Amino acid sequence: MVELLDTDEYAHTPTERRDWRESYYFNWVDLDTGISGFSTIGLLPNTPKREFVFALFNNGERDIYFVEPEGEVPPDFHMSLSDGVLSYVLVEPFKEWRIRYKGKKIDASIEWTGRFPAYDFGQGSGTSWEGHFEQSGHVRDTIIFSDGRTIEFDGLGERDKSWGSRDWHIENWYALHAQFDEMSIGLRLDTVKGKIHPSGGISTVDGHSPIVRVDLETIYHNEQPRLPAGALTKVFGEDGSCYTLRSSMISPTSFVRFTREFPGGSTELFEEMAVHECLELKSQGSGLLEWLFTHARD
Repeated sequence: MVELLDTDEYAHTPTERRDWRESYYFNWVDLDTGISGFSTIGLLPNTPKREFVFALFNNGERDIYFVEPEGEVPPDFHMSLSDGVLSYVLVEPFKEWRIRYKGKKIDASIEWTGRFPAYDFGQGSGTSWEGHFEQSGHVRDTIIFSDGRTIEFDGLGERDKSWGSRDWHIENWYALHAQFDEMSIGLRLDTVKGKIHPSGGISTVDGHSPIVRVDLETIYHNEQPRLPAGALTKVFGEDGSCYTLRSSMISPTSFVRFTREFPGGSTELFEEMAVHECLELKSQGSGLLEWLFTHARD
């Protein structure tokens, strides 16, 4: 695995490829309050444009923000991570980030601190990044609603950082983040030209074990057969560990579906906040389920 440096938290020098992208992603869940969500920022200096996404799920209600402002990516690192509505601030590499979202319905202030060491994902599929790391974290948030209500939550989440040329149109991928009291699992399972590529790690306070194999059974919604609603995932670590997760959405509305057209067809991306039951640990965790499907034109 590649050694991570503090400089990896900041912007990297891009290649000349148009699809070169630097991205930051965070998610969070507090099952006690019913709050979950995620946020991501993508920087594409050669397109040029930026991507800003914020999603908050609150006991059946959703607040979604998604914009892609075109134009030069600000050369100042901190300015590049803000559009005035959604902002990220790096407080200390691999230890603390702060996220602020000032939308029409909610004002959210999120403090994200690492609870386990960050770990390198390796090359993965070889089509999705040049560099990628993830980290389990502790998340605190204060949400002020437009009607004056205030909710504070204290939960767990995962973050990732990626950079390099991105191919969003491989056959498919599956991603999972699962947070438990003493352990975290982060993984990707990519299908590229018919070959399956697992990547990720099983993380604790003492370090992590790379994932060497993932067995997946996707469970679809009874009334919406194209909507993945859960999964049975078996994860095998390099250290001989094995964990079986039964996962389902926190609520019927705790997901977002993104679609994007490209010359060869279209892609669907489902991002879902989930509850995970681990058979081996006999405990409940929380986190993310994510699927990407590419639909090629005939």
